[in-house]
Amino acid sequence: MQFIYAIVISMKNNSFNLLVVLFLALFISSCNLGTHTPTAPPIVEPPAPIPPPTIAPPPPPTTNPFPDPTLKIVGDEEIVFDWGNDRCADHNIPDLAFRAFRGADGQVQAILSHGSSYRMLGPDLNNLKIDCDSVMKSAYDADPAKYTDAEWIAAPYTEDGETVYALVHNEYQGHSHPGQCPQNDYFPCWDNSITLAISTDGGKSYDEALSPPSHLVARFPYPYKAGAGPEGFRAPSNIIKGQDDYYYSFFNVSEYGTQKQWVCLMRTDDLGAPDSWRFWDGTNFDGQFADPYTDDIIDPEAHICPHIDQVGNTSETLSESITYNTYLNRYVLIGISADWLDDREVWGFYYSFSDNLVNWTHRKLLLEVELPWTVESSGSDISHLYPSLLDPDSSSRNFETTDKTAYVYFTRNNFGHGSLDRDLIRVPVEFFPSE
Repeated sequence: MQFIYAIVISMKNNSFNLLVVLFLALFISSCNLGTHTPTAPPIVEPPAPIPPPTIAPPPPPTTNPFPDPTLKIVGDEEIVFDWGNDRCADHNIPDLAFRAFRGADGQVQAILSHGSSYRMLGPDLNNLKIDCDSVMKSAYDADPAKYTDAEWIAAPYTEDGETVYALVHNEYQGHSHPGQCPQNDYFPCWDNSITLAISTDGGKSYDEALSPPSHLVARFPYPYKAGAGPEGFRAPSNIIKGQDDYYYSFFNVSEYGTQKQWVCLMRTDDLGAPDSWRFWDGTNFDGQFADPYTDDIIDPEAHICPHIDQVGNTSETLSESITYNTYLNRYVLIGISADWLDDREVWGFYYSFSDNLVNWTHRKLLLEVELPWTVESSGSDISHLYPSLLDPDSSSRNFETTDKTAYVYFTRNNFGHGSLDRDLIRVPVEFFPSE
């Protein structure tokens, strides 16, 4: 999978209107290993001491001593996973934002997610090596009502290091199934949903948490329709546990039929129950997802989440990575976006702060980078995707917290989005109380 966004930004009279239009996607076939031309269907060390259970972020202070904090790059890039030297198979690539947790044995496990997902192992985030045993392979089921077509592990979470739950990015790729896509094209027949997987062997293998389609977490309340895509609920952020003992995750929405995009927030108090997730409806977490194939849906609109920005001053596209910063006592959201800076449109990795996960500050630019839709030749030029923020020193088993210093991890497409040659890169960052 090459998961690519295209965002159309319009500016007028200093009012920033953000329309998100899904533009590109990933085309790499398991039957075309070793080539740089994607075809259908895409597949889109010594043990450390056992860490304590997940530490929930502390509540924000009543008075914030850092009213205008900033995040800055403070060092050089380094390669974490070199596709040319480290890969176990050609399709062993970092194709979603980087996630990590500590297992019951104290070892760090980090996911390189794709249609066949692998993990990296090591005593800490600074010393990881690829494990060549795939932890989850896609089922490629032609039935859209099963939600088991092309599957990416998107957000693993564990309380004890042994039982691991994971939100899964599931793509129904109608064009790859005979009779399901008269358009014979990826984009109009691309339907996305979020499901739940589970590992009961400490992360060595994952499977659907419940028998399909009961493992469904979230999707549009409309059935798959050839020509309506790209659409769906997709690419969930990592999971973060709040002080209220709920588990939270952001996810991207591409509107059914129009492809307008925004970001929603959902939460649950039971990671093992796929149908327990509820979305923020603008007032509370009372929004309930629906399955168009099994539920009696009277009002479909009641099952579609609104964007989480209630004040109009944050990017509607930041959704890749959420952490709680113990230095600033604020949540930090990282993602891809653009803004009008120095009289020009600037694309790159941006960040935003929040005290409550719902209202966010206006995004700030962390790093200007070339993206698949900003380069001259998207099929050959270097581009970047999937930023995430991780702190090797985090006391959280699931790396939910950061302190004054951390790393931003991201994928570098070395020869454009048509190539499998993609490396995982990280760069050191530091938080400051002000500019």
